[in-house]
Amino acid sequence: VSSAPSTGANNKPATVIRGGLLLTQDEATGTIVGDIRVVDGRIHAIGDIGDQPAARVIDATGKAVLPGFVDTHRHTWQGAFRLIGFGWDFPTYRRNVQLTWGPQFTPNDAYIGELVGALAAINSGITTIRSESHIQNSPAHSDAVICALRDSGIRAVFAHGWPSVDSDAWMLNSTRRHPPDIVRIRHEILSNDQDLVTLNAMLRGPDMSQPDVVVDDLAIARNLGVRASMHIGWQPGGIRQLHDAALLDADLLFIHCCDSTDDELRMLADAGASASVASTIELSMPGLGLPATDRLLATGSRPSLSIDSEVCVAGDMFTAMRAAQSASVIHAAMRPQPGGSPPRAHDLLAFATRDAAAAAGLADRIGTITAGKDADLIVIDLGSPSLAAAASRVANASKSHAARCRDRHGSRRDPQGFRAHPSRTRRRLPSRCRLACQHPRTAPTVCRKRADQATVDAVMAQSCRRVDDRPHRSTASKSNP
Repeated sequence: VSSAPSTGANNKPATVIRGGLLLTQDEATGTIVGDIRVVDGRIHAIGDIGDQPAARVIDATGKAVLPGFVDTHRHTWQGAFRLIGFGWDFPTYRRNVQLTWGPQFTPNDAYIGELVGALAAINSGITTIRSESHIQNSPAHSDAVICALRDSGIRAVFAHGWPSVDSDAWMLNSTRRHPPDIVRIRHEILSNDQDLVTLNAMLRGPDMSQPDVVVDDLAIARNLGVRASMHIGWQPGGIRQLHDAALLDADLLFIHCCDSTDDELRMLADAGASASVASTIELSMPGLGLPATDRLLATGSRPSLSIDSEVCVAGDMFTAMRAAQSASVIHAAMRPQPGGSPPRAHDLLAFATRDAAAAAGLADRIGTITAGKDADLIVIDLGSPSLAAAASRVANASKSHAARCRDRHGSRRDPQGFRAHPSRTRRRLPSRCRLACQHPRTAPTVCRKRADQATVDAVMAQSCRRVDDRPHRSTASKSNP
């Protein structure tokens, strides 16, 4: 497809990504070697595009170009504690993060954690996140999280949840209604569903709240015109409860579904609802259950993939795709009778792009390389030694660079990630250390003893020096998308 030269409606030069292997995820186009023309942040044309004298040209020869990955479930506010809990089971995670540190989070802590988590996602090729936020300790906490998402430049769905203060009362057979501050956020901050950061509701659903609360919470979300997600499947019956109450609909995203019954998953599929499989953490954290990928596929559902919490697992989508495939292999081996086959590489890639965009309610904007959609793209160097002689480059890919051809947000993200906002992210280590000092069993080595304030201040100062000593680079380049 070729198109006439144009500088776009805003008189900004078009961008042509030339000669890449385009894994478009668009079923009508498939995988081709070709070009992408971007005008004003949107894909204008793909295919064999002729000379564009006024355009900025990116040579993608020997590289794969994909839609940016979409993470449909990430507790991004926990970014300050990345991998501090590797190997934890669910009760340990809940005790340390939700019951101990979460209640102590200040709005500034929430900002730092959210920003670090969002930048880490961008660095791994994830250009969109559904930020499942249960750090709504005050309206200021929510505002800080939204501010961090906007400052990061990532595309985000802010899924407004509940406080980490008094967590048991909110999460264990709760009688409390969803925090009403979501109304203020919808009317005053995130009212435009075409913005880069938009609003969803993170509801507790049948697994965490009483039936009348489930009804009321869903009514709040639907009256505000926002989609909703629920963690579900810690025990069977939650999806059936929604089905029997005529509440199951296509505006719902169900997270985990590990112990939901096959009948419940069929109800989910029949209603047009979506599912998010957090494959990496489900395989590695005892207490969550096994990924439901195969059972969802058997009902006709197309699952999306998610990271969940970087406290315990790696935050990149390649790991999640491989974990989903590994879980399917294990599941097939455990069947009494042979049957079915694990998802193939192109299926896994679709789970992380096209299907995830649909689950996030963004299929009309992202998820495929299609003319008219936003240019949220990632590029993988096929000449990398890790891909040398690989029969399937989709299956073996491991490193990407994220780019959004959108001048108002900066056209290329710093591959080093954390250096993108040195004035903001350098406070991450002090924030983490201050909180960890109050829980000595999980504190860093330097903080193992419950210290007095002078000791804490000294450690925080040392952390700041370590971060400040690193060289910092510019966050964006105006000439190289």
